[in-house]
Amino acid sequence: MGEHLLEVKNLRTNFKTSAGIVQAVRGIDLHVDAGEFMGIIGESGCGKSVSMMSIMRLLDDNAAVKAEKIEFDGKEMQELSRKEIRKILGNDIGMIFQDPMTSLNPLYTIGNQLMEPLMKHQNMSKARAKERAIEMLETVGINEPDKRLKQYPHELSGGMRQRVMIAVAMCCNPKLLIADEPTTALDVTIQAQIMELMAELKEKFDTATILITHDLGVIANSCTRVVVMYGGKIMEEASVEDLFYHPAHPYTEGLLRSVPGDGSGSKERLVPIPGTPPDLLDPPAGCPFAARCPKAMRICNQAPAQLTTVGADHRAACWLLHPQIKDMKGGE
Repeated sequence: MGEHLLEVKNLRTNFKTSAGIVQAVRGIDLHVDAGEFMGIIGESGCGKSVSMMSIMRLLDDNAAVKAEKIEFDGKEMQELSRKEIRKILGNDIGMIFQDPMTSLNPLYTIGNQLMEPLMKHQNMSKARAKERAIEMLETVGINEPDKRLKQYPHELSGGMRQRVMIAVAMCCNPKLLIADEPTTALDVTIQAQIMELMAELKEKFDTATILITHDLGVIANSCTRVVVMYGGKIMEEASVEDLFYHPAHPYTEGLLRSVPGDGSGSKERLVPIPGTPPDLLDPPAGCPFAARCPKAMRICNQAPAQLTTVGADHRAACWLLHPQIKDMKGGE
């Protein structure tokens, strides 16, 4: 087994569309260690969800995925058949999708959807699977679990459906949990409860977790390490503390400036990032953030900067960090 639970190198994902080829993910490297809680953050369309769906082969047929390495728990995922991948998904890798109403099957009861992976992946009898399903519903804080097993998704509230999704994802004690915007459709109070629940489950089961979100507040309260994506690329990777107190990329700085205050009564105005994300049908030759960056130089439009080490476990893809640029007066 390799050093990391999940290791991805030079992942690229393109989509063939009627308008042309969309370059959704453009050569990213990332890793997750056993028991780690990592966040992936960025604006909508930056490639967060697509990168995870690429790893699990859950994309439609118009997607083309290539990588130097996609290794999970010592296995090269690209060498596995679809049947072998399906054995890993739901058993060793669990996923919580954005909208539980569309992710849970409306034609099957909650009990059926919880028991099926247990009987399939864990070879449990129907009776034991039912016991385990009840245990998981209790674990995620759903009362009257016997009653809930007989209900259908539309009979539950949004918060309860999301808890059921977490129970389904966690029922086989996966080594890795991927949570894709798990609190987007929920009100603030329920969001906090769901994130608290995920943290408790992580501690209880020691499951590595990848949290995909656009909410820096959720990242701050949950993760230990963060990957910042933009335009299909990784802009910065750092510990939560470094990211918030020592951001190294102008895009990260822009994200932090656009976050509302902490409720302390500060009158400080929010500063939105001007402009729009790049068109990935025709991505820019240089840094994808150059057109919106207040610190952009000529070279930023000519070639993308490589990830540069800023500190311990802290990297950023910005030309301003390169020694030859730092030493130049005027920046060009």
